Amino acid sequence: MRFHVLQVSASVSGDYYQLYLGPEEDEDADPYAVSGPYLLVQREFEMSARQCYIETENESYVGHFSLRLIEFSSTLLSFDILRTSNNHIEVSFALSASEFEEVRRVAEVIFGLREPGESDAL
Repeated sequence: MRFHVLQVSASVSGDYYQLYLGPEEDEDADPYAVSGPYLLVQREFEMSARQCYIETENESYVGHFSLRLIEFSSTLLSFDILRTSNNHIEVSFALSASEFEEVRRVAEVIFGLREPGESDAL
């Protein structure tokens, strides 16, 4: 699955880490109606979960999966779902350097490259 999005955001709430890639949100729109392709990737550490939850408009890609990061840059997120079919997702976008740094920290935790709460000063 491949698509382009206008918005990328990252959030942390307790032990839950989330990336949202999709259309720009409209304050007046129905929050449950998404117009266009989107990807939501979540990982929770409350119970030491190794799998991530993926949600998208394509039902073939919805569920809990183990993931392998291929590339994450200011213009691309590419990863594999560890299964035999419907196993590659690639999303393009455009982030400034500061936006990328903000999202990068959360993405690294989700994909297992950084421990939750780990600082940049390594």
